[in-house]
Order: sequence, then structure tokens, then C-alpha cells
Amino acid sequence: MIKSCIFIIFIFLTMHLFGDKMGVLPDVLKPSCIEISHDHLYVVEDAVVYAYSLKNLKLIKKFGAKGEGPGELKVVPFYPNNVTDLGDRLFFEGYDKIIVLSREFKLLKSFKKKRRIIKLIPVADNFVAIMLGFSKEKTKFSTLSISLLDAELKIQKELYQQRLPDREKDVDMVLDSIHFAVYKDKIYVEESIKDFVIEVFDRKGDRLYEIKKGFEPVKITETDKKELVNDFKDDDFVRTMVQREGGWVKFKNSVNFVFPEKFPPIKDIIVRDDKIYVSTYEKKDNRQKFIIMDLKGNVLSTTFLPLPIKSSYLFRSLGIDNRFYGISNNNYYYIKENSDSEEWELYVTKIK
Repeated sequence: MIKSCIFIIFIFLTMHLFGDKMGVLPDVLKPSCIEISHDHLYVVEDAVVYAYSLKNLKLIKKFGAKGEGPGELKVVPFYPNNVTDLGDRLFFEGYDKIIVLSREFKLLKSFKKKRRIIKLIPVADNFVAIMLGFSKEKTKFSTLSISLLDAELKIQKELYQQRLPDREKDVDMVLDSIHFAVYKDKIYVEESIKDFVIEVFDRKGDRLYEIKKGFEPVKITETDKKELVNDFKDDDFVRTMVQREGGWVKFKNSVNFVFPEKFPPIKDIIVRDDKIYVSTYEKKDNRQKFIIMDLKGNVLSTTFLPLPIKSSYLFRSLGIDNRFYGISNNNYYYIKENSDSEEWELYVTKIK
């Protein structure tokens, strides 16, 4: 009887912690990101996208291939290809190329992307991009910026700029990444390096208004520092870098791990369903805190949702949105690997 009660409690706590399991993704071996949009789940793996129905996880379409021909993208180590559902079409983005597909997954067009462009999203007839900027000496990249580009990918207006760290032996263990979102022809730029700040621009890049809140950032504890170092050590990109340096001990002794006093106030933003979902670094029971606002910045609710898989240290340093979670119709979806079956599973939690 006691064992039965313990088992029931365990099942209850597991469901509470992870949400409801929707099913297995048997086609997926090593995903680089997911995209959730309305009734579709898209999983990117190298240069391939798997499109599933969210209703039954049935595979609708597999598209994309490795290469440089029509409908193909390069697979560059530590640089994830990603897909964005734009409603009327799909935007499949690679290292130096964009593929645009119809809702029926037919190739509409493709075009080259300048390599300084990290992330590119259409807004009306233009684009918004995260871009790398050179130092004055043109010898290295020194800034990340969010800019409005025209149809020819020429810069029309810079919306926000953030300097990259310029320390040779220092390793920033908490990355204040740069993020933006496009929703209904408006551009939402988070500026957490300043404070809890989100600036909103129109399709022409003209500033409309600013959302600013006085939320207190989370202090970094000694436990946090140990966890951050372990996560850093287990990162695939870092492993490769450490191996080149001659091993972890040698690498660790050659650098300085830099920790700020507090976490940034904003971790990531998603704008969807007329709401702004802001993830933060505040955690509780393996869940992260989300602040949910309307499009003007009025707080509607706060909630704790399951922690997703962390993206690569390199991706986060550049602001690449290779998310392993998504939000749609007031549901929070995320994938995780079952270590026993070695299969990827999709989970969902209702946002309260």
C-alpha cells in the first residue's frame, strides 16, 4: 500500500514537473531547434525540417537537404539552420542562404544571405536582422546590432546595438544575448543590458513606444556558478574548443570565468497571440519564470514553466534563436530526449 502511494505521488510530481507527454518523434535524431505555430510543430535537424501535426504528431512533410542546390542548405558546424512560420509561408534560414516555402511546402524562392547577418525575419516588404559589426580597424567583430534592411538586404536603419565582450582571457559565464521578435508588422527589441526594457518599432523602424518594468534581477549564487560552469563544460562547442586547447584542466587554468552579480532581467522573448512572453532567469523546481504581458506591456500574469534544453554557448552569444520550446494558443510546448529509449518526446503545459 505504501509503495503504491509513493508510486502515485511520483507520477503526480513527474506530470507536474514535465507537463503532459504528447508523443514521440521517431524520425528525429539530433534536433537543432523547434518552431511551434498554431497546429504545426517544425523540428529542424541539420538541413532538414520535419513538419508534424500538433493534433496527433503525424509527420506531414519532410523537406530540405544538405547541399547548395535548390531547396538545399549548408550544414555548418555549431551554426544551426532554423525555420520560422510566417503564416502564409515558411522561412527556412541557413548560414548563407534563405529558402522560402509555401504552406504546402513548395519551393517559392531562395536567395543568398550576407554572412554578417546572423538572424533574418521579414517585416512587411523589408527585413529585420541581427548583424555582426566590425571594429574600427576592421580586424574583428566588435558589435551585435538589430537593423532594418530593405529588400536587397541593405541597411536602412539601426534599431539597437550591443558591444561584444573584448577580453581575450575572460569567459563570460552569463550571456546577455540580443533578441527581437516580429509580430503584426511591429518589431519588439529586448534591451536587457539596460534593464527590463523592450522597445517597439513600426515596419519602417520608427520607434513607437518603450516597455520598461522595475523587476528585480535574480542574484547569482555560488550554486548558480557551479551549475553554469558544468553547463559550459558539457557544451558541444566548448568541448571542441577545450580539446583544441589540450583538455579541460589546461583550458580552465588559462582563462578567467567571469560572473556578474546578477542575471540579466530578460532571458528571451516570444510575441504571439497578442501577448509578449518574457522568460527570465528566476527558477523554481526546475521551472523558469515567465512574465506575460499584453502588447503595450501591461502585466497579465506570471507563471513558472518547464526549463527547456539549453542551446549552445556559441548560439546564445550571437543571439541565435534555436529554441527547443514554443508557445501557441496559450500552450507551452517543448521537447526533451528520453535517456532510456533514446527517443525525442514532445510535452505540453497549459499556461495559466
